[in-house]
Amino acid sequence: MWRLILLLLVLANLLFFVWAQGWLGTRDEGREPQRLSQQIEPEKLQTTIADPKLADQTAESCRLVRGLAPSDMQRLLLLAQEKFPNLRFALKNRETPSYLYWVFIPPQPNKFMADRKLFELKSLAVTNAAMIQDEGQDKYAISLGLFETEQLASVYLQDLQKRGVKSAKLQTRENLLDKAQLEARGPAEILARQLPELIGGQPSASLGDCGAGRELTIPARHD
Repeated sequence: MWRLILLLLVLANLLFFVWAQGWLGTRDEGREPQRLSQQIEPEKLQTTIADPKLADQTAESCRLVRGLAPSDMQRLLLLAQEKFPNLRFALKNRETPSYLYWVFIPPQPNKFMADRKLFELKSLAVTNAAMIQDEGQDKYAISLGLFETEQLASVYLQDLQKRGVKSAKLQTRENLLDKAQLEARGPAEILARQLPELIGGQPSASLGDCGAGRELTIPARHD
């Protein structure tokens, strides 16, 4: 009898040992927490935070190239498409004309008289005057300044008149160099780096934002 009891105790201890070692499986095996512990390694989990600088670099942006005659803008478009295939370009014509405001002295009879007028202006401390020598109706006129707003042009004209430049006038002219615009689209970081390189050889070209524009109210002409 005692031998039987001793044998049962040994078997019970052996079974308990086998169960404790997990050789018979655990009570939680097959349950959701067990499967999650087998699939996920908590120490390898990482929190990913979006980098706003990277988002700015990859965000789509649009810029406009201005300041060139339509023929020059067409040539710039072909160069841009060849040189920067990672950007998208489109040539657009400005629907609403823009205007510039010209402060000038009307054309002189000949070059001698125009040179004499330049000398007079220099004596009145006007140093930014330039003679127009191109063929046309403005030949031998004296250019005193070109402005984007009529207000700035009027203020400068009044200053000239106070200095004694009585023959200066103000005239409104259509800005022919703003008729054609080159639209460039692509990642903002790439546009910021490549567009200045594109227009580097064009001193009159400038960059602006799409949609911002520089719309000017068309005033009455000052002839």
